[in-house]
Amino acid sequence: MGNLTGLFPGPFAGPEMRKKYAVAVGNFLVAFNALENAVRRTIEIILQQHQREDLLPSLHKDYFVKQVTTLQLLSLSIPGFPDLPYDRMTAINGRRNTVAHGHFDQDLFSEAYKVVGRGKPAEVTVEEIERDADEAIDLLHEIESAWAYLWFDDLDAEEPAGHPSGQGAPGA
Repeated sequence: MGNLTGLFPGPFAGPEMRKKYAVAVGNFLVAFNALENAVRRTIEIILQQHQREDLLPSLHKDYFVKQVTTLQLLSLSIPGFPDLPYDRMTAINGRRNTVAHGHFDQDLFSEAYKVVGRGKPAEVTVEEIERDADEAIDLLHEIESAWAYLWFDDLDAEEPAGHPSGQGAPGA
C-alpha cells in the first residue's frame, strides 16, 4: 500500500476516515472496558463467596488474559456455573490491543488503511472494529447471564414437592 509517509512525519488519516475510526474505536473500547470490569467483578464475587478477599489486590494488577484464566479456574468452584466463551474473550483482547495501541494509517489515493503501532501493521477495517464492539457486548451479556449462579443457591436443584414455595403444586 502506498502512503503519505514521505509527506507526513507519521501515520496519516484523512478527516472523514479519522472521524469514522475514532467513533468505532471509542465504541469498541467502551464495550471492552465493560467486559473487562464484568470479568473482574465476577472474580471478586467468587472470591468473596469463598472468603478470600485477601487475594483481591493481586487481581487488580493482572492483565485481562490472566483475569480470564483466573475466572475460568474459579468458576469451577461454583456449582452449575456455565462454561463461558473464554477463548473469545482472549481473542478480543488481542484485537483491542491492536487498535488501542496503534494508529490509523490511510492511503488517500486508494483509501486502503492499516493500524500501525509497536508490532507489524495490521489491516483492520472500521467495520471489523464495529463487529468487535458487538462481540464485546455479546461477551458481556454472557457473563451477566452467569451472575445468577453467583446470586442464588444451586439453580439446578429440584424444589421440594415440585413447587418453588415448597408447599406442593398449586391447588393441591
